[in-house]
Amino acid sequence: MHSELTDVVRVPCKTCGSQLKFSADKQKLSCDYCGNTEDLPFTKTRLIENPLPFRLEKTQLTHAPTEEKRVYACRNCGAKTTINFDTPTVTCAFCGSKNVNPEAQKTRLIEPAGVLPFRISKEGALQRFKSWVGDDWFAPSDLKAGAMLDNLHGMYIPYWTFDARAYSDYEGEAGFYYYVPVQVRDANGRLVSQQQQRVRWEYRSGSHQAFYDDVLLMASKKLSAQERTVQEVSRYDMQAVVDYDPCFLLGWEAEVYSIDLTESVRKAEEQIRDRERSACAGQMGGDTQRGLRVNTRLTEQTFKHILLPLWICAYIYNGKTYRFLVNGQTGQVAGERPKSVWKIALVVGAFLLLVLLLYSLAKK
Repeated sequence: MHSELTDVVRVPCKTCGSQLKFSADKQKLSCDYCGNTEDLPFTKTRLIENPLPFRLEKTQLTHAPTEEKRVYACRNCGAKTTINFDTPTVTCAFCGSKNVNPEAQKTRLIEPAGVLPFRISKEGALQRFKSWVGDDWFAPSDLKAGAMLDNLHGMYIPYWTFDARAYSDYEGEAGFYYYVPVQVRDANGRLVSQQQQRVRWEYRSGSHQAFYDDVLLMASKKLSAQERTVQEVSRYDMQAVVDYDPCFLLGWEAEVYSIDLTESVRKAEEQIRDRERSACAGQMGGDTQRGLRVNTRLTEQTFKHILLPLWICAYIYNGKTYRFLVNGQTGQVAGERPKSVWKIALVVGAFLLLVLLLYSLAKK
């Protein structure tokens, strides 16, 4: 069965009636007004893998579990996020634009199978930013004091995960180095003996098979430009993923996947084939190789949609905006930091001085 959300999940506080939010610190639903908390079930009974047929119709799966969500599209950059229908203002986490009285459209989406709840609160993300921003010798000395935090958005980022069993047949030639003595003339024209490398080629063939579990692909086009930074902070403990419950999203933003299933399937299959090629190359052996041909077949292909926590942030230093990310589970930080021209010049100067010193000592 699939779940349907008409507008937004309502969980009123039993004490004062206010809307509860999920607290990263308390790992419970919490009321900002009276402090009351309510437990949430962290279950893992519905993390179901969906069969993935080899042909996808209209980029979606007709049998995939779906839910209806209220989706807001930023008027400035087009990023799509899920929001409460009564949200008076929205600040886009991707471009920073502020929008008043947004009109959100109901959209049917493939429902997440799991979610990794936030464990790093806003205060925790801010503390990690302060520790990280000045922790670079090449950064300006006043960076930690002069960096002004511009925005801080805790957002659930969409991901696809894929499973597949791979069977590969390979053939090619493995080369093994050996050396033979040859007579060559040196710079003075004299004949000298020298060892020269040769390659002995051997034809080899074989097979390899492996099961690939939870190949993870980000489904956000807006973060594609920061993909390297995202990868730096994406070391999540996937064992902590629990059954999707919209209550985990209360008080947080959630981006709607913008890289569809069909495109992600192609990327996942490409990654698996690349890994199979590397495995076959390692199995074939040799000091060098040539003509490696690998034929890979994929079976038992499944997928699921999950949400992972990420703080998307920006700060301003000397009038320029720099972006950084904080892993919402582990607190790991990665992003942009300005460099001090003077410190870089000092290192380059010291290196050149060292080279000059070594050169002078070598001539003596």
